[in-house]
Amino acid sequence: MTHKMRVSQPEHIFIRKAKKSGLILEQLLHYFVAFLSVFLAVAATLLLNPYINATPAALLFAAVMVSAWYGGLGPGLFATVLSTLTLYNFLLKRLYLVKTTNLNILVSLAVFILAAVLISSLNESRRTAVRKAEESLRFLSESEAKFDRFVESNEEILWRRETEFHSITDTLPVLIAFVDSQQRYRFNNRAYEQWFRQPAAEAYGKYLWEVLGESAYEVIRPYVEQVLKGVQVTFETEIPYRNLGTRYIKAIYVPQFDRHATVEGFAVLITDISEQQAALRDRFLAEEALRESEQRLRFALQSAELGDWDLDLTNGTARPSLRYDQIFGYDSLQPKWTYEMFLEHILPEDRPLVEAKYVSALTNNDIWDFECRIHRADGELRWIWGRSHVYYNERGEAIRMLGLIGDISDRKLAETKLQQLNETLEQRIQERTAQLEAANKELESFSYSVSHDLRAPFRHIAGFVELLNKQPSSRNLDETSQRYLRIIAQTAKQAGILIDELLTFSRMGRTEMRYVTLNIEELVQEVKRDLLAEVQGRVIHWQIQPLPQVQGDPSMLRLVLNNLMGNAVKYTRTRTIAEITIGSIDNENEIIFFVQDNGVGFNMQYAHKLFGVFQRLHSDPEFEGTGVGLANVQRIIHRHNGRVWAEGKVDNGATFYVSLPKLSNKERE
Repeated sequence: MTHKMRVSQPEHIFIRKAKKSGLILEQLLHYFVAFLSVFLAVAATLLLNPYINATPAALLFAAVMVSAWYGGLGPGLFATVLSTLTLYNFLLKRLYLVKTTNLNILVSLAVFILAAVLISSLNESRRTAVRKAEESLRFLSESEAKFDRFVESNEEILWRRETEFHSITDTLPVLIAFVDSQQRYRFNNRAYEQWFRQPAAEAYGKYLWEVLGESAYEVIRPYVEQVLKGVQVTFETEIPYRNLGTRYIKAIYVPQFDRHATVEGFAVLITDISEQQAALRDRFLAEEALRESEQRLRFALQSAELGDWDLDLTNGTARPSLRYDQIFGYDSLQPKWTYEMFLEHILPEDRPLVEAKYVSALTNNDIWDFECRIHRADGELRWIWGRSHVYYNERGEAIRMLGLIGDISDRKLAETKLQQLNETLEQRIQERTAQLEAANKELESFSYSVSHDLRAPFRHIAGFVELLNKQPSSRNLDETSQRYLRIIAQTAKQAGILIDELLTFSRMGRTEMRYVTLNIEELVQEVKRDLLAEVQGRVIHWQIQPLPQVQGDPSMLRLVLNNLMGNAVKYTRTRTIAEITIGSIDNENEIIFFVQDNGVGFNMQYAHKLFGVFQRLHSDPEFEGTGVGLANVQRIIHRHNGRVWAEGKVDNGATFYVSLPKLSNKERE
């Protein structure tokens, strides 16, 4: 059994004085460190002034943090006072030559003092917590020593001390454990049970990796190896526990030595700081997102070459961007901008409208949107565009206006040129219209000449041939001469028909359109009845599908159907049973009509010639025609803003398509 040695009264007084002197020296050292930190921060601020002139208090914050971290609340407050006096009387007043009565500076000093005091208080709380933890550890060590000394003499005392030990460790809001040199758990407090949701006794004697999991053990392994060498370790890290998921912890490993100064294990104090880290992480992410948003906004403004401004409506002063000043002809930011200065740049004739819109925006909570001319600082006349929004306080008072401004001189110049171009173009259109009207009159005169001067000779030829055939002497003509007379008569008749169709073709481009609602199905039946004379003795199967109503010129569309259906009848003449189908396809913006037959068809290689004037793919002896009908179809459909096309195969029929757009009520009118 060991016995505690008694210390004499003089020795006790000496020890107490020595401890007191040590405490005084330690406190003086703390205050010296605080003074030295402030001194170094001021010196660094002066050296780095060209780079950190926007934040002269940054290094003083660091000095306060170092002082509070090392010495606690007293040295931290001491450093705060020194930093505040230095910042107020030396850095701001002498170095930056600003007025010390400026409210912004006083507010900044107040914020600095509050932040520094908060830093000192937080560090004092940290030191207090550490001292308490260390005191707890010392108390644990003392309790364990007492337990060892009294275990042989009194089992009741042993039980009492053990109870006290558990009471202390169980009440602490940290996980406390003791791990021996073999890395096996020998003690866990109640916080362990709350963390791992299992009795602490189940972990007793198990290795660290068995309880925590291999992944978690690999994270703490370097710290465990370090503490087993006799070095106290403090660290913060993220650990993936096997049954708890990932947690962010702050841990303290304190080595425990035996009588021979050999590490027999280490005490573990762990605090879960996951929530604090999550909050810090969220704050960091939010700040990062805000910075990125500001960068994107600034990039957008720079790309659009727009200036922005913030007008304080309580005093009329504005804080513009550099681009704002550049628009008004200034190369650098102006020290002061007011609403009155802005109005002075605006031309007098444009100023009333701008002011009226400004008052309307303030009165009606509206957008201030304007375009006006300004005189830049160099006297140049420019056009600008502005747009802003008014912000109100909780009492409904207008306190702030944020807006954008841009130089639109190039756009205004382009608009002026475009207006001049439109006027010139309109004049040219009038001239071309007059020329077109003159050409139309000449074309009408030509058509009149054709209809009278060219048709008369062909009528005379046909008439004289008919008179010759009626003469008694014509009966004495041989067969060849009579065939010549028949050819002359047929040719004259065909020429007359060709002239008539050419006249019709020329009129189609000049005839005024008359839009009405047409029942195409009825129109198809009428054309079919007109074609009955040509189909006497033939077998034709007509398949006429239900057809929709359309808007168009009735006489023109009748001519289209007459040509298409007439061609279907003509080119199926060689078929024993002719099949003719007429139908429609309803699309979103147009209606497509088609006429399909099983006639002789055509070669798709020559499809582009179908709708040209005098373009025929079949010889006259086989199928009569002038080569003008489909050209008329195309001209009529084009005047209706439609399309025409055809598909066919030699000796396998053909299909002709025409499309008519769906017209709105306004277009019909």
